Amino acid sequence: MKKAKRFDCVQMKNDIQAAMLKKYRGMTDDEIQSDIERQLATSDSPVAKLWRQAAPQAEPAKVAEAPAKYITRRRK
Repeated sequence: MKKAKRFDCVQMKNDIQAAMLKKYRGMTDDEIQSDIERQLATSDSPVAKLWRQAAPQAEPAKVAEAPAKYITRRRK
């Protein structure tokens, strides 16, 4: 006989996604990003604390070399 599941991670994921869709419905991408950053700045969760520690140290990615320039030849 199969044991009854006590925890269904797929159902949890679906519930979280549905709640997020409801919360952010009608908001632009910039508004959503601002809301998430505000939550991270004010929350006491471990993830928010880690984000605040890492944020001042973050630097933009540096490109090692210039992008290649491709020359195309037109066929006559």
